Amino acid sequence: MNLVAEEPNSVIDIKKNRVRSNLLLHLYQSGDTSINKMARMFHASIPSATGIVNELIREGWITESGTGPARAGRPPVLYGLNPKKYLTLIMDINRHDTQLVIFDLHNQLVVKRKINIRLDDSSSFLNELFTATSEFLESGNIDYSSLWGIGVTMPGLINSSQGTNLTYLNLTTDGMPLVAHLRKHFKLPVYLFNDTKATTIGEHRFGYAKEKSHVLTINIDWGVGLGIIINGELFNGASGFAGELGHIQVKPDGILCHCGKIGCLDTITSAMALIRQAKDEILSGRATILSQIVNNDLDLLDTSHIIEAVHAGDEFSIDLLSNVGIELGKGLATAVHLFNPEVIIVGGLLAEAGPFISNPIEQAINKYCLSDFKNSLSIHVSKLGASARLLGTQAYLFENLIVKEFP
Repeated sequence: MNLVAEEPNSVIDIKKNRVRSNLLLHLYQSGDTSINKMARMFHASIPSATGIVNELIREGWITESGTGPARAGRPPVLYGLNPKKYLTLIMDINRHDTQLVIFDLHNQLVVKRKINIRLDDSSSFLNELFTATSEFLESGNIDYSSLWGIGVTMPGLINSSQGTNLTYLNLTTDGMPLVAHLRKHFKLPVYLFNDTKATTIGEHRFGYAKEKSHVLTINIDWGVGLGIIINGELFNGASGFAGELGHIQVKPDGILCHCGKIGCLDTITSAMALIRQAKDEILSGRATILSQIVNNDLDLLDTSHIIEAVHAGDEFSIDLLSNVGIELGKGLATAVHLFNPEVIIVGGLLAEAGPFISNPIEQAINKYCLSDFKNSLSIHVSKLGASARLLGTQAYLFENLIVKEFP
């Protein structure tokens, strides 16, 4: 009899929590709103909506944020997320360096630091990360009790539901999934996300892909990744690996990729490939201002130097980026035929070259795509830049934590 008596209450609680989580998600994604709009949005009466808002105010989730425009009479009171309810920690990890970032719930940057820890497939990497994170939080006067959770973005074959990165299996040596290891150390909820997928979420929530239903994002970083939005949702594939464009074979007689295969797109279009090609050409005698920029020390050569030379009009560097863009465009042409996107967003390290990389990509797509696929397609260089990955990880973390908070 007790079970029968409790069942309606549990159903009511589930429905109520669903409304609460959906309301907080809406405030996070769309900003402040009034109780009247909340009631219409969730098909609730105004007294019910008022009751839920008052509860969330008492719990510190919502604050009164001002008034909105009035059609007639008194202007409506607006309510929004309380940015001080929690802070979040974002760990942006790649093969070049690691960035630690603290956000509030309004996506406002509280403090960040770039640390000289490169992703390495060994357990020593996590020990270095733990030490650097503790120092970072201490120097920023961030207490663990103020943190809601941690979002981790990194390259590799990541299964977010299992918390594993199959590309970097040696980060842990005890058989424990990477996320479980991080949760055990920090004693906080931790969510792991592929860097390209994080970028795609960031672009879809806050960039050129906002309110778009069919989107491709090309992340030209130390590797090449493809993010896919279908019907307004991120496409992950069966294990979360969808979008590894960098590992399609484009040159059967090419060089060995770090994945163990020959002639992957990564070997000719990634940031690492660009630097390797530049060094090889310079050593063979090609004239370029790059030698002057790095004071004839090619070990210092980085993508930033090549992009600097491009903007200075260096013919050699412009040709390098043009060739990379054409090869990327060929690969993207296949993806366009498969997914029929309405927009392609170019991001990552090489996106800083702007039209010097996007124009050859667009030219190759125009050349290799059927004309009907191009009629409704636009191509943009990301306006968010590296922030897209951070904001996407923050959004992914928020959306997972809020569901956990109100099951």
